[in-house]
Amino acid sequence: MRHFADRLVGSVKKTGSPCVVGLDPRIDLMPAFIKSGRGAPTPDAVRSIIRDFHELVLDTIAGLASIVKPQLAFFEQYGSAGIQAFEDTVRSAHERGLLVIADGKRNDVDSTAEAYAMAYLGKKAFDVDAMTVTPYLGCDSMLPYVDACREYGKGIFIVLKTSNPGSRDYQDQALECTGRPLYEAIAQTIRDFGVDLIGESGYSSVGAVIGATFPEDAQRLRALLPQSIILVTGYGAQGASSEGAAACFNADGLGAIVNSSRAITYSFGNENVTKEKLVESVRENTLRMRDEIAATLNRLVARVG
Repeated sequence: MRHFADRLVGSVKKTGSPCVVGLDPRIDLMPAFIKSGRGAPTPDAVRSIIRDFHELVLDTIAGLASIVKPQLAFFEQYGSAGIQAFEDTVRSAHERGLLVIADGKRNDVDSTAEAYAMAYLGKKAFDVDAMTVTPYLGCDSMLPYVDACREYGKGIFIVLKTSNPGSRDYQDQALECTGRPLYEAIAQTIRDFGVDLIGESGYSSVGAVIGATFPEDAQRLRALLPQSIILVTGYGAQGASSEGAAACFNADGLGAIVNSSRAITYSFGNENVTKEKLVESVRENTLRMRDEIAATLNRLVARVG
């Protein structure tokens, strides 16, 4: 049962890619060849459509990316068939050597949080490698996830500074007791939770979700969390640049992973695309992302050096 951060850093080094491919099943956007011949949209048909589409994507990105991030809401919108498709996706990703982050931003009071942690980080249900959680119910609500990380060799990414414009409404608000933004107080909590879960790589299994759309904030948070892995959001369809994403990395070129979803999986043109063109589109988009981030990080490391 290897330490999550060590597994993640090892995978990033092996592939030379800090890229995370987001998996957001939207059947209406999938190619016609995936959907044809299925008949009525029964639960079995929905499950098989999502499964077959994701298996094509996973086959294409294996070796080009280290991690996939299924967004749970996109699976849940299809009911029980979507949940079964999520299980299929997790299994298929693991078979191809990819780490899986379940992106559901879960949390609740401590007893419910424990159930969430067991469902996703334990060994008897979904058994993903990591999950995203929200901190706004307080420290006691996050302890079950931290405990599960320790017990099962898993990881969590705590929502800190998100990529959407509305994140300023609450996350940027100054606390009366410190005069500093709420997200900085949460960053200290992430650091405190993570100190006992630092692996041989020098990184903790307790990470943070930070949007590349606010690079100055990201750079400040990177300095506050030198041993936390940052899950970078906002790159690609949400408009953040590779320079914004690079603000989340340490000077050694590690310490962050960058997600892109729609810009990789759904930018193939129209629904009449062929299987070959879909594979080509996913591959080219993943390589473009990998190479763009690598070039930006190389410039960053050269400046620091």
